Amino acid sequence: MASHGKSNGIHVFPIRMYVITLLLLLGLMFATVAASFWHPSDFTIGPITINGSLIANLLAMTIAVIKALLVVFYFMHVKFGSDLVKLWALCGFVWVTLMLFILMDYGTRKYEPAPAFEADTGSALYREITRTGENPPKDDYPIVRVR
Repeated sequence: MASHGKSNGIHVFPIRMYVITLLLLLGLMFATVAASFWHPSDFTIGPITINGSLIANLLAMTIAVIKALLVVFYFMHVKFGSDLVKLWALCGFVWVTLMLFILMDYGTRKYEPAPAFEADTGSALYREITRTGENPPKDDYPIVRVR
């Protein structure tokens, strides 16, 4: 029976596609190495001064994004997949981006230890628990104060 929709069967791709993708990735790798040795100077456009390291970082990130897109589209076959595959691939990258922003935010915060807990002896919840039973723990504190 003939199908009129998209086929979910096995796709066979020519070796030429993989070779071209590999050569592009190798070329971009050499471009990344060459860009790492390039140190542009600062330049001014009207009242705006653009830092040279910003330009170098933007160039390196652009090359990295192009390499990532080549791998995702061709080696992972997202380009030839269904719309659902493309949606899940996009969701994965959005999730990774959000996680990186969360980790960067968490990693740059100042460490502020919480103040030590002091038991309130006037509280109705104050009680003493003695450590007894078959196998009491071996420690120097026979009484644990729990609030």
